[in-house]
Amino acid sequence: MPSENQAQVEAFCAKAALVNAVVQELPTMAAALQYVVDVCASKAPCEMLADEPGTEPGPLGPNKVPTRVQRVIAAPALGDEDFAALEEACKEKGFLCLRSGLRNYLAGIDVGVSPAILGVAASGTCMVDNDNEDARLAGMISEINVLLLNRNEIYPDLPAIAEILRKRMDSRPGTYTTLITGPSRTADIERVAAVGVHGPLELHIILLEGQGHA
Repeated sequence: MPSENQAQVEAFCAKAALVNAVVQELPTMAAALQYVVDVCASKAPCEMLADEPGTEPGPLGPNKVPTRVQRVIAAPALGDEDFAALEEACKEKGFLCLRSGLRNYLAGIDVGVSPAILGVAASGTCMVDNDNEDARLAGMISEINVLLLNRNEIYPDLPAIAEILRKRMDSRPGTYTTLITGPSRTADIERVAAVGVHGPLELHIILLEGQGHA
């Protein structure tokens, strides 16, 4: 773990902003979880891009598909204490808070929350452990992806994390370690940039004051 470097933190924030990530610096996990709930409450209803039996559809969204009536937040990788706090905050709002079974919500969810292992200042990138299938889905089928990153886990560049990657690859037969830089985007169709085609429409990164996740 590197010691906190304010210059690297500032560089990370600047680079993340350039790739359209929203960066928030918050002092506690409680504040971070409240931010997640507030983001979910303020966003437009999630568009259901596939049939989902048993789910009440709402009015048509911008893409002329039904919207989801109940708001959904998924946080499969949160620790027990943090998830319990998030679940309680969701209940107060009438939101559904998921830790597993995301295959039943493949039409799309509002917000997916994941802890980030580390950040890379040179590109505004976050590294996430997605070995668990529900953790992968939380970052793929959500309209807004929220990553929780400790300020003292920001490294200067990709070469600085090479040894960490080697250890992860050597410690298990396979890994879904993911490097995330900004929201999903592509320019495959006639070189016109489009956001959210292969994943979240928005990426929010919450910088925490060097604390672990419960």
